[in-house]
Amino acid sequence: MTDKIEFIESEGNLFEDVGFEKQEARKLQFKSYLMTSLIKYVKSRGFTQVEAAHKLGVTPSRMSNLMNYRIDLFSAEMLLDMMERVGFGIYEKIEMGIDHYLMHPLGSKKLKHHTKHAH
Repeated sequence: MTDKIEFIESEGNLFEDVGFEKQEARKLQFKSYLMTSLIKYVKSRGFTQVEAAHKLGVTPSRMSNLMNYRIDLFSAEMLLDMMERVGFGIYEKIEMGIDHYLMHPLGSKKLKHHTKHAH
């Protein structure tokens, strides 16, 4: 007897699809994106895991965990730091995005109201 496999269409976040709460699913999806970006970086440069570990500022065993998608062993902060070490400029981009939002709030009545009184 063969078990029937049922496929479902994703709602856009695999982690939410498999049962994680929305906020936790968003965090996991973000970490997954960071990990995938780092793995693509390492592979595209042809680094060995030892070379990549040195470049990213981690131990070879941590590099192995990354390359094996051990998402449970990494914080988003650690992944962001690794990306920063190889030149992605992540923190600068985040700061620029926040600064842009604060200068041009998107539909935030509270911030627009506050801005009007600031003039």
